[in-house]
Amino acid sequence: MRSKVIYLALLGMALSLALAPMAFSENATFSDLIEAKSTICYPLEFTFKRPSGVLSTTLPAVSFSHGQHASLACADCHHMWDGKGPVDSCNTAGCHEVLDSRQDAMSYFKAYHNKDAAYSCLGCHLKINKDRKEHGKDLLKLAPCSNNICHVAQK
Repeated sequence: MRSKVIYLALLGMALSLALAPMAFSENATFSDLIEAKSTICYPLEFTFKRPSGVLSTTLPAVSFSHGQHASLACADCHHMWDGKGPVDSCNTAGCHEVLDSRQDAMSYFKAYHNKDAAYSCLGCHLKINKDRKEHGKDLLKLAPCSNNICHVAQK
């Protein structure tokens, strides 16, 4: 009996994984019993690729999980998004398009590392740490830059 339950659970997980891409695709089809008001289509996990022209670094690339950030509203990070159209890259014209500077407020670097901006990874993580400290919780590891919660050193 136990092996049948385990088998059915594994079969269910395999089918879920096999069918999941259909549910999260642009032209997803659903049951006739479902009237989808909106669908989601974004990468659940990915690694940032630095655009050409960005100042070089020896830090590891950042891997990101939308699932770990699910408690946030999309516009908390994608602060230029109107909530309707596609989400543009941070270095889209008119946003963080300055690639060759780390000091410029409109730099690609500052999109992620602005300590004073709530939409920035670093700004948000610093705010979370302030709240965690006040409540006696463990802090997010933000330093050193070469091995923190964002730039995780490869072993």
